[in-house]
Amino acid sequence: MWINTSHARLPLTARRALRLTRAHGTQVRAVDGTVWITIDNDPRDIVLDAGESFIVDSGRDLVVLPIGERATVDVCHAAGAAARTVAALRARVPPWQHRIGALLQGRWAPRPA
Repeated sequence: MWINTSHARLPLTARRALRLTRAHGTQVRAVDGTVWITIDNDPRDIVLDAGESFIVDSGRDLVVLPIGERATVDVCHAAGAAARTVAALRARVPPWQHRIGALLQGRWAPRPA
């Protein structure tokens, strides 16, 4: 199956592997269960429990397998995940702090009278 999307939630079952190609910068997050990630020609083995994530730092293909009978993973492009995180954090910052941040970065001008 070919999936080309910025975000997907995928159920995994025993003996069924998920293979990701050209996945550099992709975030893999275990939603439910435990998963094992192995990257082609890479000595590392990554094991994620529910709630943990890994951002793919290699251009090589990788395989994601559940440890046990079932697991669920979220696969999303890390840039999109980072942008959502930054937007959520900015929404929590009071407006006066935005103005101070802009002033410190040299982008703020006083409001016209």
